[in-house]
Amino acid sequence: MTDSAWLRLVGLTKRFGGVSAVDDLDLEHRAGGVLGLIGPNGAGKTTVFNMLSGAILPTSGRIELDGHDVTGLRPDQMNGRGVSRTFQNLEIFGSLSVIDNVLVARERYVRGGALGAMLGLPSGRRAAREQEAFARELLARNGLVGLADEPAASLPYGLQRRVEVARALASQPRLLLLDEPLAGLSRAESTSFATLMDQVTDEGVTVLLVEHDVTTVMSVSDRVVVLDHGSLLADGPPDAVAADPRVRAAYLGEELDA
Repeated sequence: MTDSAWLRLVGLTKRFGGVSAVDDLDLEHRAGGVLGLIGPNGAGKTTVFNMLSGAILPTSGRIELDGHDVTGLRPDQMNGRGVSRTFQNLEIFGSLSVIDNVLVARERYVRGGALGAMLGLPSGRRAAREQEAFARELLARNGLVGLADEPAASLPYGLQRRVEVARALASQPRLLLLDEPLAGLSRAESTSFATLMDQVTDEGVTVLLVEHDVTTVMSVSDRVVVLDHGSLLADGPPDAVAADPRVRAAYLGEELDA
């Protein structure tokens, strides 16, 4: 069981030229589970993700993880602090096998045994076996049993999405950022993906979910935050947020209808 991450954003701001993509955002989340982040197009959701993962620097403000200021850390440094992410546009290594996609994310766990593996030393072979066993177990938990040795590019799109999530989980994160994980999935695949998120949070991982499928976000999230033009519009339990007149106005009253 993983200890859930404590995330705190203080006055987080990102400007591109004269446009504020994220404007003085304050947010604290320390309850684990799924935190849904929604908003109309251009609301600043992906910009928040990119700042949290270290892909871009804030213009001002602070990002704290477990009480430590991590503002400005590189993506690899954020990963070392327990933050992992997926991307809106699928990013897997299609020419590699499914299991090799996962093992790529285990590199920092095997550095001590990497030289031994290259030299064929017993310690290196043992480390390689341990990592492969870990990866195969992770794939099984993500509904990819029996597919470990298949080329990732040969899988249907929905399973490729699962490979990407498995790779993100391979670094054993405490905070998992999922950017549009349901994009391109069928309704059945989306339902299956929601079950997978339940399993992830049951293991203690905090999930921050950005997703256009508002119905799914409301059904799987423990808390929902709504951004509009880079600012906080609403924050609370899914039912309360869905009933908020400001949220309905931002979505023209359509996406949140039952």
